[in-house]
Amino acid sequence: MEYFRKVTGLETGNVYKISIGEHRTFTDTAAHFQVARSSLIKVLLELGVCQKEYDAVIREYRYRLHPDAAKKGLGYRIMGPKGPFDVLSPTAIEWIREELQDLLKSTSISPETTHALSKLQLFDAQYRERMNLEGRVRWLFYHFPDLNRTEVAKALCVSRAIVQRYIKIQQDQLRRAHQAKAQALS
Repeated sequence: MEYFRKVTGLETGNVYKISIGEHRTFTDTAAHFQVARSSLIKVLLELGVCQKEYDAVIREYRYRLHPDAAKKGLGYRIMGPKGPFDVLSPTAIEWIREELQDLLKSTSISPETTHALSKLQLFDAQYRERMNLEGRVRWLFYHFPDLNRTEVAKALCVSRAIVQRYIKIQQDQLRRAHQAKAQALS
C-alpha cells in the first residue's frame, strides 16, 4: 500500500501530500518474495528488523518491527482499528531482497539438492519471467525425482505439505496423460 506524508507549506499554509513509497506488511512481503511468512520472519530476526513482543490485547506473543528499525526508516509500527500491525518501507524491502537468498542458502542442504537448485536457477534464468512456486517444485521433481522433499521445502522456504501437494498434482497429471496415451494406442 502506498503511504503519504502530509506537509504544510511555510509560505502559503497549503497542505501537500507527498508519497513516501509502497510499504508492505510482513505477510505481503513474504508473498512478494514467494517465501513462507515464517521464513521471512527468520530473515527479519537475523537482520534485526523485527522482534518478538507480547501483545496484551490478544494475550499472545507476535513479531513486530523493532523500534530501532522504525527509527532508521525501515518501516512503521501502526496501531490500526483492529490492532497493531507493521509495514516495511521500500528501503527495507530492497535490503531484504539483497540478503534473502544468502540467508536462506545458509541452511544445511545436501549437495544433491544444491546441484538441483543450481540447475533450476540456470533454467529459470533463460526466460523473461520467473517460474512460480508450483512451477519450480514441479520442474525440480520432474528432472530430479529422488530429491528429499523436506530439503526442497526448506530451500524454497515453504512447508513440506505444499511441496507434497504440488508433487501429487504432477503425478496425477502424468498418470492421466499416460492412461490417455495408452487408450489412444489401443
